[in-house]
Amino acid sequence: MVKIEGIEKSSIAEKVGIRPGYYLLSIDGKEINDSLDLRFFESDGSLDVLLLIDNKEKNYHIEKDVEVSLGIKLIEPDTKYCTNKCVFCFIDQNPPGVRESLLMKDGDYRLSFLYGNYITMTNLSNKDFDRILELKLSPLYISVHSTNPEKRVELMKNPKAGKILEDLNRLVQGGIKLHTQIVLLPDVNDGENLHKTIEDLLLLFPNVLSIGIVPVGLTNFRGALPCIRCPDTYWMNDIINIILPYQEEMRKRVGETVVYLSDEFYIKTGNKIPPEEHYDGYPQLENGIGMSRKFLSALPNLAVPDFDGRVLLVTGTLASEIIWELSRCFKKSNIEADVLPVSNRYFGKSVEVASLLGGWDLMGIISILDFDVVILPSDIINIDNLFIDGCSLETFQNSLPMEVYVAPYDIMDLGNLR
Repeated sequence: MVKIEGIEKSSIAEKVGIRPGYYLLSIDGKEINDSLDLRFFESDGSLDVLLLIDNKEKNYHIEKDVEVSLGIKLIEPDTKYCTNKCVFCFIDQNPPGVRESLLMKDGDYRLSFLYGNYITMTNLSNKDFDRILELKLSPLYISVHSTNPEKRVELMKNPKAGKILEDLNRLVQGGIKLHTQIVLLPDVNDGENLHKTIEDLLLLFPNVLSIGIVPVGLTNFRGALPCIRCPDTYWMNDIINIILPYQEEMRKRVGETVVYLSDEFYIKTGNKIPPEEHYDGYPQLENGIGMSRKFLSALPNLAVPDFDGRVLLVTGTLASEIIWELSRCFKKSNIEADVLPVSNRYFGKSVEVASLLGGWDLMGIISILDFDVVILPSDIINIDNLFIDGCSLETFQNSLPMEVYVAPYDIMDLGNLR
């Protein structure tokens, strides 16, 4: 049973008299728990919709075109939270004052399906698995880290973590496609463990669509958390050499790379970013895999905004060389542009991505510089226009004497920035 929050204007629900505040019980006898149930079960052309109105049940028989929505908006149930205590959890390493949303340990399979959030599956019940299979919630995004039961339990501090292969096979046998990730820790889940994890996952191809490998992120705020060796360039080079044969074999065998390394491996070791075809349509772009190549591939056809005066391009230290390439596009259009790679004082210098730069720190750095226009990275603020440290974009813009813009998510739209 779910409360109805709103009804779309001129929708089928409005026409038959369904109103906000009613409770949706079932459609064709199937219990409705959230909008995923609603979306799945409302797709037929002939429906019996059971509602609770003033503590009385009322059935609406509705005839409509197949796939046409009823126009019902539900109040969503609470998010399912992660129940692990992972030794490398980034949320446990947050500094004081981060945005409130960054303190939430999401482990919800619904958000995995809808938004590509990674889940570990340790909090899924048999009912959850059955629902995933019935609703065909595919693809899902799964944090694997290791297929060795003991190693995965060690990493996640959760006894349920050891069922990973059983859980993966249950989904795969039900026709669910999966994108997977391995957060890699030096001396913990690398070496033979990494080989075994990759080989286990490749046995599930093509249902396992991709395997993304990212190095562990460590901040200055680990406190009493276990000691983890920081990834260095020697280790990253070793990982590249371990993964390359798998990539070459899969491209030869199935025409796809399947096993992908995050951009950080290539950038920090000075290796060339792989070509565009290596990324097969960028299945793990939001995981930092292929962003650099997609960005660089766009530059030859890029139009830049026609700004007056000196332009400052702000970035983290990781992407600085790539943003220098962007600055050359400005210079070709006779616009003076410089790059400011900012070391992260908020999380610590080892955190080098631009999206985790604090607004208050940036404001202090930029305020003493002589530029007319500042362009910030696209992912430095969230949907509410807040930096990672809670500083608002409006405050940031009003506190600086220069024009401040946020780059568009699609770099090809940069020319429309003004």
